[in-house]
Amino acid sequence: MFGNMKEMLKQAQNMKSQMDKVKKELEQIEVEGSASNGGCVVKMTADMKVTEVLLDETLLSSNKEVIDNAIKVATNDALTKAKDTAAKKLKSVTGGLSDMLPGL
Repeated sequence: MFGNMKEMLKQAQNMKSQMDKVKKELEQIEVEGSASNGGCVVKMTADMKVTEVLLDETLLSSNKEVIDNAIKVATNDALTKAKDTAAKKLKSVTGGLSDMLPGL
């Protein structure tokens, strides 16, 4: 019985080590969301930290609502890509277990 417990603990420690490695990798992966035909680009890391927001000169001549909407759409696009990237990376470590456990 304790042999199984030791093996489970070893596997859990290994998984945690792999998860830490993946989290560091996510900090280095950059994704990009865009809106308004590329007039607004939001870049962020796969751990969902915005690194850059680029607005084209033609978009800047638009009214405030158009600019606000472009930033919102580009940010949501980048977030979706970051979440998808993170989920794929985490799934490679957890073998789909993260789908069943919230917070992973």
